[in-house]
Amino acid sequence: MTGAHPDLDLAFALADLADRETLRWWSPRGVAATAKADGSPVTAADVAAEEAVLAAVREARPGDGVLGEEIGERPGTTGWRWIVDGIDGTRFFAAGLPTWGTLIALEEHGRIVLGLATSPAQDRRWWARRGEGAFTGSCSGRAGARRLRVSSPRELGPARVVTLPGHDGLSVHARGVVEQLAGGRPVDRAWSHQLAVAEGEVDLCVWFAGDVWDHAAPSVIVEEAGGRFTDHAGGARLDTRTAVYSNGAGHDEVLAVLRGADG
Repeated sequence: MTGAHPDLDLAFALADLADRETLRWWSPRGVAATAKADGSPVTAADVAAEEAVLAAVREARPGDGVLGEEIGERPGTTGWRWIVDGIDGTRFFAAGLPTWGTLIALEEHGRIVLGLATSPAQDRRWWARRGEGAFTGSCSGRAGARRLRVSSPRELGPARVVTLPGHDGLSVHARGVVEQLAGGRPVDRAWSHQLAVAEGEVDLCVWFAGDVWDHAAPSVIVEEAGGRFTDHAGGARLDTRTAVYSNGAGHDEVLAVLRGADG
């Protein structure tokens, strides 16, 4: 799915806008950030990227809704909603590291039908449209893109499992659950945990944090790469904080462990 499609074309145009905004602020020397009420960092670039996307959607699809982590809900009338995280990985962005990106998803009457992640400091993009596969390429366009595939089934091990927060940031209870799943302490890695599943670099990613904008785009990318995404109860909700991404192998067993831990 590297050819033209109106929704995907618009998603790429929105990503181009977001890239220009975020790169205008980003510096390897670091960027000033402030703490939100929940303690997470935010920068002026987070807001600028989402406002740029909002303005472009209002011009191209004036009836579509927009939901952004920083700008909130802007209702529409069409049943279509664009879901945006201006900068996913803000702490890396603020530290001057290149491992961050913008997440853009399109929801049709409650179902995510398209997802795109763009990381301009790494010149990488990942995208998927429901039913048409998942791909990755450069930020310059879709030419030369390659198809994404999750890893082949294998026995889970610590080196093939990632979490968010990382191991040291988990509660003692969550640490025990994850070590039970991974057979030891899992690896810590920079952004993006979910896309690493789609790339086949890891087999399992468990989030104990996050919201709709964190999971909307990666969920369809992982699924179109042949993997699975669910909330901790096995459903498809994006707002339960705990989320599981996998290559499909042992996914139900992982959910059983999480449910047992909740009980």
